[in-house]
Amino acid sequence: MRLRMLLVVCVTLGLAVAQTKPPQEAPVGEGSVQREAVEQGVGKVGVGKQGVGKIGASARAAIRKARAMLVASGEETAAERSRRLELAARALDQLVADFADEPAAAAMAAWHAAETWRRHGSPPLAEKGYLRAARLNAPRYGQRGLLRAADMQRRQQRVADATKTYRRAEAADPRTAYAQDARVWVARMLLANQQVEQAIARLQAALESAPSPSMAIETADHLAKAWIVKGDLESAGFVIDHARQLAADASGDDPVMAERLDRAYTRMRAHRALQRARDDKFGAKQDAVRLDAHRKRSASRRAGGSRPRPKTSKSSK
Repeated sequence: MRLRMLLVVCVTLGLAVAQTKPPQEAPVGEGSVQREAVEQGVGKVGVGKQGVGKIGASARAAIRKARAMLVASGEETAAERSRRLELAARALDQLVADFADEPAAAAMAAWHAAETWRRHGSPPLAEKGYLRAARLNAPRYGQRGLLRAADMQRRQQRVADATKTYRRAEAADPRTAYAQDARVWVARMLLANQQVEQAIARLQAALESAPSPSMAIETADHLAKAWIVKGDLESAGFVIDHARQLAADASGDDPVMAERLDRAYTRMRAHRALQRARDDKFGAKQDAVRLDAHRKRSASRRAGGSRPRPKTSKSSK
């Protein structure tokens, strides 16, 4: 019975996801998830050394079969896509309870439910699912579950909760890309809250602890933009130069890596931001100098034009 239920749910989920495009990230209002329950869930999450059991071969086979049955999306209305996603997410939530005695399967269902609620545009319910998956199977979902839950809290503009959860995600294993994402997001929230000095300090620390050259370049992009916000264009330029040198040094003799890092460096938004800031700072002064010179020339012409013309005599005509 469980196997059949899992197959039906996975098929429903696959069809719903295939027919739905992820919505643009946008803040939403406070949801129905209680903060106390969320904090209790976060507090119990950790990255353990031992797993919580394996998902049975039959369940894995059912999931693989369900994924293979995915079909191309049809011409569905937005309301229909939303309804399909909601049905799939609720079915997966129910499956979490049905598999309570099998933590690995329940955690997998919780994770897919969270992903589906996220696509549905329901951050509070997605947050709940991510935290549940992290709690049920910490070795597999612990850190990334915390990270995604923090993302959902941030979308709800719950900055304090998101900061706390991001820090827990980082602490789970500071060496991972998930930890780097958490560090950068904490800094970005500080910058958005006009706490520029603190944001710069955290981004500088994140740059030094980046687990890969590509993530270091991405972090440098945010750091340079933070220096621009502060008004220190020289420091911003130094960070951009550091990213360029990092891309050159890290690529070595690997042309594929060189192209990848060069592309990451070229995509940095700090390039244009710094150029605009320099134009605003220095271009305005040049415009003022040109305007002043124009005014002086105009005044000189007006003064010359007001002089009386010499009178001509009749004999000269």
